[in-house]
Amino acid sequence: MNLQKLLLLAAAAVLTAVFGQHYFRNNRKKEKQVLVFKALATAMPVMLAFLYALTAQEEHRTFSLLILAGAFLCMTADVLLELYFLSGVVSFGLGHVCFIAAYMHLTQFRGYTALVFLLFFFLMLVLHGKFLPEPGWQMLLMIGYAALLSAMSAMAVTAAVQLGSPAGYLTAAGGICFYISDNILGFRLLHETKSRVLSGVLLTLYYSAAYLIAAAMYFL
Repeated sequence: MNLQKLLLLAAAAVLTAVFGQHYFRNNRKKEKQVLVFKALATAMPVMLAFLYALTAQEEHRTFSLLILAGAFLCMTADVLLELYFLSGVVSFGLGHVCFIAAYMHLTQFRGYTALVFLLFFFLMLVLHGKFLPEPGWQMLLMIGYAALLSAMSAMAVTAAVQLGSPAGYLTAAGGICFYISDNILGFRLLHETKSRVLSGVLLTLYYSAAYLIAAAMYFL
C-alpha cells in the first residue's frame, strides 16, 4: 500500500472520530442541526468507498459498488433513525443486504458460515426475544433485521477465514462491531435506558464498523 492511500485512510479515520465526537457531545440538545455531524461521521467511510470504486479493478468493481451502496444506506439510516425510526431500520437492513451481496463476491458460503449465522441469530433471540411484539409486521421486521444483521456478520467472519489477509480481518472486525453496536442499540431501546456510557460505546462501535468495512477494500 502506498503512502497516499495510508494518508487517505488516516484522514478518514480522524475525521470520522472528530465528527462522531462532536455529535456525541451535542446530541442531548435535540437540535436537528446536530444530525449533520452524525451524517458527516458516516460520510467519511462513504467517501473511502466512493474513491475506491472510482479506480477499482474489474474483478472488484461490483464488490466496491455494493460496499459503496451499503455505506451510503447506513449514512442515510443514521439520520432517519432520529426522524422516523422504522425507516432508519429499513435503510440499515437494505445496507446489510448490500454488504452480504458484496461479501458473496469475495467468499463462498460454507457450513461454518451457517453455524456462525445461527450463533449470532440465536444470541439476538436470547437477548431480545422476550420483547418481541405480537405476531404482525413489527415482529417480522424485528426478526428480519436480526437475520440480516446476523447474516452480514457471519459473511464478514467468513471473509476473514477464507481471505486470511488484512482485508478479511478488517471486514470481520467491521461486521462484529456492527453486530455488537446494533445489539446495544436494541438493549437501550427495549430497556428504555439513556446511559451516556452505552451511547458512547454504541457510537464508537458503529463508526468503527462503518470505517473498517470501507477501509478493508484498500487491503485487497
